[in-house]
Amino acid sequence: MSAVVEQAIADHLPSVTATELVAGIQKVGRAVAAHGAVLITKHDQPAFVLMSVERYRELQRAAEPDLGALSGEFDAMFARMQGQVEALAEAFAMAPEAVGQVAVKAAKPRRKAA
Repeated sequence: MSAVVEQAIADHLPSVTATELVAGIQKVGRAVAAHGAVLITKHDQPAFVLMSVERYRELQRAAEPDLGALSGEFDAMFARMQGQVEALAEAFAMAPEAVGQVAVKAAKPRRKAA
């Protein structure tokens, strides 16, 4: 783990040594309850994060994709793509002169209304 990441973790969580953990599990438990998590160090280096079950469940929920939302996004994108099929077929059916006229019209700068 990089020193930057280790320092970022250490800056956000209270810290206890492994010795303190063994000697004072009740104190550590209170710290977890108060802060949601505690950083446990070994030889002055971050080694573990002890967290409450509720915090763990929050992390698990946050990591799981919302399949209902993803399905809705897919359906909306698919519907937009289906709407483009007719326009695409129409564009391919156009004569080259008509394609050129449409391209020129789209390329002209639009005048701003005064």
